[in-house]
Amino acid sequence: MRPNTDQHNPLVAIKEFADDGKLQIVHAYGNGGFRIAKQPFEGHQLVMMRQTISWQITSVADISIDSLQPVIDAQPEIILFGLGDVATSHLPDIRSALASHQIKMDVMNTPAACRTWNVLLTEGRKAAAALVAIE
Repeated sequence: MRPNTDQHNPLVAIKEFADDGKLQIVHAYGNGGFRIAKQPFEGHQLVMMRQTISWQITSVADISIDSLQPVIDAQPEIILFGLGDVATSHLPDIRSALASHQIKMDVMNTPAACRTWNVLLTEGRKAAAALVAIE
């Protein structure tokens, strides 16, 4: 066998987690809800690394800093906002309020937010997702 002379440093490090079944991977979305960590959730959701809780809003217009308090308490570096089929707002007031907590945010449609969330989660990033359910 040849000795390993590869001096390549990988650009991406994969963080490994204990397989306890609690990582909140989004497996599916639609029909007014989500399948997260193999469990069904109806309605809008706030998702953190090991916890998903119902997001008590009825529409994008209801999003307030108070409605995000459980996520803010988790102190993520970034919150992904999935605002339905089409992201119709950039939530400037929320962006300003989150900046005062040193939290960044990114706004996109819900399918893109679910995919991006799964990537950040598997990279071990300190992130959260605020997801509006779609049909």
